[in-house]
Amino acid sequence: MGGRIMTLHQLRVFVAVAEREHLTQAAAALHAAPSAVSASIAALETEYGLSLFDRAGRGLRLTPHGTVMLEEARGVLTRADAARARLATLRAGTGTGEASP
Repeated sequence: MGGRIMTLHQLRVFVAVAEREHLTQAAAALHAAPSAVSASIAALETEYGLSLFDRAGRGLRLTPHGTVMLEEARGVLTRADAARARLATLRAGTGTGEASP
């Protein structure tokens, strides 16, 4: 592993592909070029030295590693969305900024 930073964008791309099991459909949902989506998935697989998808014709299926990654990616994206919402609340002056129990 080269120590590259995994981005939220890469996680969103990964989840979109995993949920649709199709690169082109994921690209359309993300308003991105299929080549960009493919490159993002390839970068994750290369960086971590694991296959996240089995390629079968035009479709994709998660490998066992991909299944673990999907669970983790969804968790990270949920937390990122919660942080974004919390910051928006604070900016609007409706929050105290204190951590909730």
